[in-house]
Formats: sequence, structure tokens, C-alpha cells
Amino acid sequence: MSSDKPFDCVEYKRAVQARHAAESRTLSPDEKREQRTQWLSGSDNPAARLWREMNKRLKATVSSR
Repeated sequence: MSSDKPFDCVEYKRAVQARHAAESRTLSPDEKREQRTQWLSGSDNPAARLWREMNKRLKATVSSR
């Protein structure tokens, strides 16, 4: 197995997690929740799109009762 990897996904994941932790370290729980909600509402990330679709279905289910 070669150690000359052009991209180390584990190292990348750790770096991203550390950056996110540093960015949110000073935020209150409510501010963190608001930041997450804003990201989910506006991101084109597949997880965010899924979240919006699930919320849409939930609201439709609740309103039909």
C-alpha cells in the first residue's frame, strides 16, 4: 500500500470538523440552531435538500389533519 496519497479523506474530515468547531465555539445553543437552520434552508447540499423535502412533507401531513 502506498503512502503517497494525493488526498487523505480522514485528514480532510478532521480539518473540516475542527474548523466548524472553532467557528461555533462562541455561539450560544440558540445561535447554533439558527445558523444550522439558515444553512439547511439555503444550501444546495443533498442533506439540506432532503431536510427541506422532509419538512415540506411533514407540514403537508400536519395541515391535512
